[in-house]
Amino acid sequence: VTDIERTEVDFICRTLNVQPIAHIDHFSPEKMGSCGLAQEVTIAGSTSKVVKFTNIVNMGQTITILMRGSNRMVLDEADRSVHDALCVVRSLVKKRFMIGGGGAPEAEC
Repeated sequence: VTDIERTEVDFICRTLNVQPIAHIDHFSPEKMGSCGLAQEVTIAGSTSKVVKFTNIVNMGQTITILMRGSNRMVLDEADRSVHDALCVVRSLVKKRFMIGGGGAPEAEC
Protein backbone atom coordinates (compact mmCIF):
# COMPACT_ATOMS: atom_id res chain seq x y z
CA VAL A 1 0.00 0.00 0.00
CA THR A 2 1.67 3.16 -1.16
CA ASP A 3 -0.65 5.95 -0.04
CA ILE A 4 -3.61 6.34 2.32
CA GLU A 5 -5.83 9.41 2.22
CA ARG A 6 -5.78 11.56 5.36
CA THR A 7 -9.57 11.20 5.69
CA GLU A 8 -9.21 7.40 5.90
CA VAL A 9 -6.59 7.34 8.69
CA ASP A 10 -9.14 7.53 11.53
CA PHE A 11 -11.26 4.71 10.08
CA ILE A 12 -8.24 2.48 9.49
CA CYS A 13 -6.97 3.13 13.03
CA ARG A 14 -10.35 2.15 14.48
CA THR A 15 -10.50 -0.93 12.24
CA LEU A 16 -7.06 -2.17 13.26
CA ASN A 17 -7.52 -0.97 16.86
CA VAL A 18 -4.31 1.13 16.80
CA GLN A 19 -3.27 4.75 17.29
CA PRO A 20 -2.14 6.97 14.41
CA ILE A 21 1.57 7.73 14.38
CA ALA A 22 2.67 11.12 13.02
CA HIS A 23 6.44 10.58 13.01
CA ILE A 24 8.79 7.63 12.67
CA ASP A 25 10.33 8.40 16.08
CA HIS A 26 7.02 7.59 17.79
CA PHE A 27 6.81 4.00 16.55
CA SER A 28 6.34 1.53 19.39
CA PRO A 29 4.84 -1.97 19.55
CA GLU A 30 1.75 -0.90 21.54
CA LYS A 31 0.81 1.68 18.87
CA MET A 32 1.08 -0.76 15.99
CA GLY A 33 -1.38 -3.34 14.77
CA SER A 34 -0.96 -6.33 12.54
CA CYS A 35 -2.84 -8.22 9.92
CA GLY A 36 -2.08 -11.21 7.76
CA LEU A 37 -2.16 -9.26 4.51
CA ALA A 38 -2.71 -5.65 3.41
CA GLN A 39 -3.11 -5.20 -0.32
CA GLU A 40 -4.57 -2.92 -2.96
CA VAL A 41 -7.24 -4.84 -4.82
CA THR A 42 -8.77 -3.80 -8.14
CA ILE A 43 -12.55 -4.09 -8.06
CA ALA A 44 -13.83 -6.51 -10.69
CA GLY A 45 -15.23 -4.76 -13.74
CA SER A 46 -13.64 -1.36 -13.04
CA THR A 47 -10.34 0.41 -12.56
CA SER A 48 -11.12 1.42 -8.95
CA LYS A 49 -8.87 0.10 -6.21
CA VAL A 50 -9.54 -0.53 -2.51
CA VAL A 51 -7.20 -1.44 0.33
CA LYS A 52 -8.08 -4.85 1.77
CA PHE A 53 -6.88 -6.03 5.20
CA THR A 54 -7.22 -9.74 6.01
CA ASN A 55 -6.56 -11.76 9.18
CA ILE A 56 -6.57 -8.72 11.47
CA VAL A 57 -5.13 -9.76 14.83
CA ASN A 58 -6.84 -7.24 17.15
CA MET A 59 -10.00 -6.38 15.20
CA GLY A 60 -11.71 -3.08 15.94
CA GLN A 61 -15.44 -2.30 15.79
CA THR A 62 -15.81 -1.12 12.17
CA ILE A 63 -17.16 -2.47 8.91
CA THR A 64 -17.02 -1.33 5.32
CA ILE A 65 -19.94 -1.41 2.92
CA LEU A 66 -18.76 -1.24 -0.68
CA MET A 67 -21.54 -0.02 -2.99
CA ARG A 68 -21.51 -0.05 -6.78
CA GLY A 69 -24.13 1.30 -9.12
CA SER A 70 -24.78 2.18 -12.74
CA ASN A 71 -24.68 5.93 -12.08
CA ARG A 72 -24.27 8.52 -9.34
CA MET A 73 -28.01 8.85 -8.70
CA VAL A 74 -28.34 5.12 -7.96
CA LEU A 75 -25.35 5.28 -5.61
CA ASP A 76 -26.71 8.35 -3.82
CA GLU A 77 -30.07 6.63 -3.29
CA ALA A 78 -28.36 3.46 -2.03
CA ASP A 79 -26.24 5.57 0.32
CA ARG A 80 -29.35 7.27 1.73
CA SER A 81 -31.07 3.90 2.17
CA VAL A 82 -28.11 2.41 4.05
CA HIS A 83 -27.86 5.55 6.19
CA ASP A 84 -31.59 5.33 7.05
CA ALA A 85 -31.24 1.64 7.96
CA LEU A 86 -28.23 2.34 10.20
CA CYS A 87 -30.15 5.15 11.93
CA VAL A 88 -33.01 2.72 12.65
CA VAL A 89 -30.56 0.21 14.14
CA ARG A 90 -28.93 2.95 16.24
CA SER A 91 -32.35 4.08 17.51
CA LEU A 92 -33.32 0.51 18.42
CA VAL A 93 -30.08 0.03 20.33
CA LYS A 94 -30.71 3.23 22.32
CA LYS A 95 -34.40 2.54 23.01
CA ARG A 96 -35.79 -0.93 22.51
CA PHE A 97 -39.12 -0.03 20.93
CA MET A 98 -40.31 1.03 17.51
CA ILE A 99 -43.50 2.28 15.96
CA GLY A 100 -43.79 1.71 12.23
CA GLY A 101 -44.30 4.87 10.18
CA GLY A 102 -46.58 5.69 7.28
CA GLY A 103 -49.86 5.29 9.19
CA ALA A 104 -48.99 1.78 10.39
CA PRO A 105 -50.32 2.33 13.97
CA GLU A 106 -53.77 3.13 12.56
CA ALA A 107 -53.92 0.17 10.14
CA GLU A 108 -56.17 -2.78 10.99
CA CYS A 109 -55.30 -6.34 10.09
